[in-house]
Amino acid sequence: MPDEITGSDPVELQTTLLQYRASLFDPVTQLPTLALVIDRVRRMLDEREAVLALVIRIEQEQSLESMVGWERYDTLLRAVADYLRELLTVARRDGSALCQDNVRSDVFLLFIADRRDSARLLGLLAEPIAVGAQEGFEPTTVALRIGQGTIRRQPAKRLERCIYGGIVEAREDFDRRGEALDEHRRSELHQILRERTITTLFQPIFRMPQRTIIGYEALSRGPAGSYLEPAENLFGFTERAGLLGEVEQLCVERALSCAHRLPLGATVFLNLSFVGLEHLEGEGRGLAALVRQAGWSPREFVLEITERTFAKSPERVRQRMRTLRQQGFRIAIDDMGTGYSSLNAVADLQPDYIKLDQMLVRDLAHEPIKRNLVSAITGFAHTSQALVIAEGVERQEEASVLQSLGVYLLQGYFLGYPKAF
Repeated sequence: MPDEITGSDPVELQTTLLQYRASLFDPVTQLPTLALVIDRVRRMLDEREAVLALVIRIEQEQSLESMVGWERYDTLLRAVADYLRELLTVARRDGSALCQDNVRSDVFLLFIADRRDSARLLGLLAEPIAVGAQEGFEPTTVALRIGQGTIRRQPAKRLERCIYGGIVEAREDFDRRGEALDEHRRSELHQILRERTITTLFQPIFRMPQRTIIGYEALSRGPAGSYLEPAENLFGFTERAGLLGEVEQLCVERALSCAHRLPLGATVFLNLSFVGLEHLEGEGRGLAALVRQAGWSPREFVLEITERTFAKSPERVRQRMRTLRQQGFRIAIDDMGTGYSSLNAVADLQPDYIKLDQMLVRDLAHEPIKRNLVSAITGFAHTSQALVIAEGVERQEEASVLQSLGVYLLQGYFLGYPKAF
């Protein structure tokens, strides 16, 4: 026991012990941190010449946590931790140690003492992990990226530094594998552009309480079964590869083609980044010409611009939106409530629709601060003659609270899933 807490009163002592434990175990996964298992790894090295060190992390293009929110990200980390525990239990790897590199981290460390069966474990870890529906979230799958390193005992070096050296080697391998994956996925991306293998799904937007459909949001997906199928991977990697404009143009063209199958008179909501808009205008034809060429009128479309995009280049976006509005397009601010810009800045754009971000909607019934924020945005929208759409509505209680706050346009799995027409 540290000298400074010796003789303390019981409450102070209990508090200190809880703080000490909190620094050793991750509160989300309940896994120990590296500091707690390093003695176990040292004992492995006492019995064997070398130990395999693995660095494991959820594969992601952008910051997945910022896209899905920390609550959802925590459920994914918990699912990965449970999967790793089960994997070691089934494999009966008593000579292994699983931990996280630090509290609240998203990096897992796995130390395998018996290298003979490491190939089998690595093969199992290469398979996508199915995450079932939990805590109000829909089922999904996650892939893992793994880096490998070897910890060897070196008589001239302190044993702990040998362990840290093996972890550094695994991290370097992790980064190299990422570079190799990038090259492979860049080839896949060029193939998508050549073969135009983008799938368009349409998710309905409902007016409550009548549950009448007022429009559909066009959602793009990559080739089925590939890493680039989910939108976050497709657009995240595309942006990093410098091909966002080309891919978004293909997505628009595919959406325009598929939208002819929608019910007559349906309004279509199109997502476009400012990079995509600039690319379309730079191609010479422009978005309006592309829409008319496909047999549509711009008045049948709403362009969704993220609040984040507007915050980055407000004046350029404002000028571009002014031109598009003159051509007949309506404008929606997407992901409102993520904190990237002020209401005054959004008011300058004078959107026809404001779409509430799904993280603002989630658990709305139990979080007064979120309800107050939705009320403020709704009041602002009414004075600006804009309509509010709530995204990510997945439960009845969310739909009920939204309507009590004056939000009657809803979109989400509770009402309708995205589907092909």
